[in-house]
Amino acid sequence: MYRKSYLPIAGLLAAIALAFSGCATAPEASAPYAFSATDVSVPSRGVMVPAILTLPEASGKVPLVVMAHGHGGSKEEAGGFTAIAEALAREGIASIRMDFPGCGASAEPFTANTVSAMLADFEAARAYAVANAPVDRKRIGAFGYSMGGRVAVLSTEKASYRALALLAPVANDGSGAMYDFMGGQPAYRALAEKAAAEGHVVFTTMFGQVQDLSAAWFADNEAARGIRAISSYAGPVLYVRGTEDTIISQAVIDESAAAATKSSGVRRVSVAGADHGYGFYGGDPRLKADTVEAVVSFLAETLR
Repeated sequence: MYRKSYLPIAGLLAAIALAFSGCATAPEASAPYAFSATDVSVPSRGVMVPAILTLPEASGKVPLVVMAHGHGGSKEEAGGFTAIAEALAREGIASIRMDFPGCGASAEPFTANTVSAMLADFEAARAYAVANAPVDRKRIGAFGYSMGGRVAVLSTEKASYRALALLAPVANDGSGAMYDFMGGQPAYRALAEKAAAEGHVVFTTMFGQVQDLSAAWFADNEAARGIRAISSYAGPVLYVRGTEDTIISQAVIDESAAAATKSSGVRRVSVAGADHGYGFYGGDPRLKADTVEAVVSFLAETLR
């Protein structure tokens, strides 16, 4: 188990001052909170899923956000998810984020990567955090990016979430939102047919990743019903999308937002100039900062 601890400069200076004053009592914790980030293993589907539990050093029980990365991404998302988890912790909010099958530190092959497996791991990570950290069960939020957005939306049918934050989510029904990512509908259908016939198909993404997609991956995406899930969700929802995102279209966001009729409040944020990478994978650092701020400010407001 690997653990990192962080102390804000203000807290560090206060601790030093107390040490020199001879006071043995630590100052009362307040934002920005110090925090720790610990590598953990979450049991799910008969395997151990690598995850990171980030905890603020706050008294009492704290809110929790369960985070789901994108297709072929990781629990770090090149530092983007790390920045979100750390910003949440400074606000006094815990988080847990996991590597889905075949991603990041996962020991599984990519053929194990399906919506069903991701959803199971998401739910297992939530259960792990609740069992092993001082989590307020009434203040748990879900956050998902891209395909992780699909997982986060579907998770609301499995458990109660107080808030739902979505970054360029695959939020609608079926496989249509994946067409642009996979070269258009004919290309997607050709890959799906080959996977159905042979059990799997090798696909190279526009980012150069080589992925071995199972027939179950295609079947799960066809069966996903994000519109049904969001139409039943009663909490507040945030949709964040970059103005230059060519993978998740505005139409996908619009369809999902229009279906969220039971939500206590639907918010939309546009990140000007952001493509589907949202500055996580390089480029203008402002894009990453704006994306992190949009997600964290919403969750800090709705989970307090």
